[in-house]
Amino acid sequence: MSFCKFLFPRATRVRGFTLIELMVTLAIAVVLAMLAAPSIGDYIVKSKMNGVGGEFSGSILRARSESVSRNTCVTMCMSSKAADAAPVCTTTGSDWQVGWIAFLNTSCDATATKPAVDGDLIFARVANGSDVLLSAAGTTPVRSIMFNSSGSPSLPSSSQFGLFYKDKDSSYTQRYGSNICIDAQGRSRSIPGDKSC
Repeated sequence: MSFCKFLFPRATRVRGFTLIELMVTLAIAVVLAMLAAPSIGDYIVKSKMNGVGGEFSGSILRARSESVSRNTCVTMCMSSKAADAAPVCTTTGSDWQVGWIAFLNTSCDATATKPAVDGDLIFARVANGSDVLLSAAGTTPVRSIMFNSSGSPSLPSSSQFGLFYKDKDSSYTQRYGSNICIDAQGRSRSIPGDKSC
């Protein structure tokens, strides 16, 4: 080995990205992002709708279970909450997305609109966004459901609640909308939006 090679070893070549390589990579990333964007939007809407439907069905199940376990009536209703007041049942509208409450109704009074005492409130669900609608179907919309001590609801034989994205005619509603049915035993199930209970 010569003395010069020992003192001055050959420099290793450092390789980087050229401008052309970076531009091609960036163009591919943009195309992939444009292809994925509609899928992400669909996923977000579907998740919101499934979340509201699951929360509503879970609330029905919880209210029904509480009525059986406590051996008394439980009322679940659309709620209306003033600024500094406790939530109470509302008597107008058909969109359950304004929120709902469940409370012990020991007198089994079908017209009760709030808990008799503070400790009777089981749960309260507040309004959560306005883009997903959970609408009670029919000419006389169901705003209140009272479960008796055996878990049976005070409803017609089958009641239906529609799950929509902004409105009934939205393309998202056509794809991901559903109906939630509550039968005479108080059980809920979800069916496609184009079917009836």
